[in-house]
Amino acid sequence: MMFEPSQEKSQKAHQLIEQLFANSVEDADKYTVAYAYFMKSGPFSKKVFNYVVGFSVQDKEIVVVPTDSDIAEAGEVIKLSESNIESAKYGLQGDVKIKSSVLEKELRFVLPAYVPTTLEAAYILPILQEETAVAFKDFIKNLNK
Repeated sequence: MMFEPSQEKSQKAHQLIEQLFANSVEDADKYTVAYAYFMKSGPFSKKVFNYVVGFSVQDKEIVVVPTDSDIAEAGEVIKLSESNIESAKYGLQGDVKIKSSVLEKELRFVLPAYVPTTLEAAYILPILQEETAVAFKDFIKNLNK
């Protein structure tokens, strides 16, 4: 694709997310790790939320680490398991929507196959993660079965 990030840029992005996840989550090696974001539009501005998401098919768990645009600072880690996830599904715009008894409100994010370099200006990490995105989609589909 024309605006796909280079392998080198994507590799750096993977190193950033994997390091942040490993430093923030106990037993980090049992999770498949990916980059996700959510863009909230207001009347006069857009706000971007960045996340590092880990998921374990075996344990049926999702761990979400909110982070800054540099993927340097971790926010409060959100750990969700099948037992406290009320619903997890994909919305019409390709965003994941998760409702859980441990969350105050619905958690929404996009876990893309790749982020084009054109979105870098919007503080969204350019990354290639097609296989992980497909695996995550399957994980969400099979979560509440």
